[in-house]
Amino acid sequence: MKKTDFIGIGFVVLFALLVAFCPFDYGITGNALLKGDTGTFHWTGFVWNKLGNFGRVTAEFPYIMGFLKFALLATFGEMLKHRIKTGNWAVTRLPIRVLVWGFYGIVMTIAFSLFAKGTASMMSGNLWFGANPALDNSFGNNLIFALTTSFFMNMIFAYPMMLSHEWFGQVIEKGKFIGGAEFFNAAEGKVWGSFIPKTILYFWVPAHTVTFLLPAEFRVLVGAVLSVALGFILTIKAVKKA
Repeated sequence: MKKTDFIGIGFVVLFALLVAFCPFDYGITGNALLKGDTGTFHWTGFVWNKLGNFGRVTAEFPYIMGFLKFALLATFGEMLKHRIKTGNWAVTRLPIRVLVWGFYGIVMTIAFSLFAKGTASMMSGNLWFGANPALDNSFGNNLIFALTTSFFMNMIFAYPMMLSHEWFGQVIEKGKFIGGAEFFNAAEGKVWGSFIPKTILYFWVPAHTVTFLLPAEFRVLVGAVLSVALGFILTIKAVKKA
C-alpha cells in the first residue's frame, strides 16, 4: 500500500462523516421567522440526527448538492479505477473530469425526479398498477413504484447517458472535439453492444429499485455511491482476468 492510498481512504472516511454528521442545516432558527427570514444556513456542529441536516440541505439545493456528490464521488471512483489499473492515482485533466462529473450529477438529479414523478403520475391514474405513492405508503405499493421507476429510467435514459459520458471521456483523453464516426470507431463494440446493456438490466435496474425505496433527497447520493462500487468491482474483475 502506498502513502497516497491513505489519502484515498481518508477521503472516503471524511465524506462519509460529512454526510452522516452534516454540520450545517438550512432553515429558520430562533426568532428569524418574526423577522421575515425565509431560511439561512447555520452551524449545528457534528451531531447525529439521522441524516436530517444533509437531507434538508439537499432538498433545498438539489442541483448544487447533485453537482457536488458526483463531482466528488464519481471523480474519486475514476481515480480509484486508475489506481487499480496503473498503480497510481493521477489522471489526466482532472479539473475537467470533475466538472463533467458534476454536470452529470445535475443531469441525474433531473432524471431521478423526472422518472419518479412520472411513475407516480401513472400510478395515480389508470396507466399503471398500484396507487399514488403519496396516498398509499405500503411496502407493496412502494415496491411497485421503485421497480417501475428504475425500469423505465434505465431502459430509456441509462444507455444514452453512459454513451454521452464515454464521448466526453474520449474528448478529454484526446484533448479535442471528436465527431460521431471517430467516436464509434474508438468505442468497443462488444462492450457497448453486449456488456453495457447487461449491466443495465442485471445491475442497475435492481440497484436503483432499492434506491427509489429511499427518500428522494438521498437517491442521487446512493446513485453516485453505486457508480463507484460498480466501477470498482468491474475494474478488479478486469485486472484479475488480464
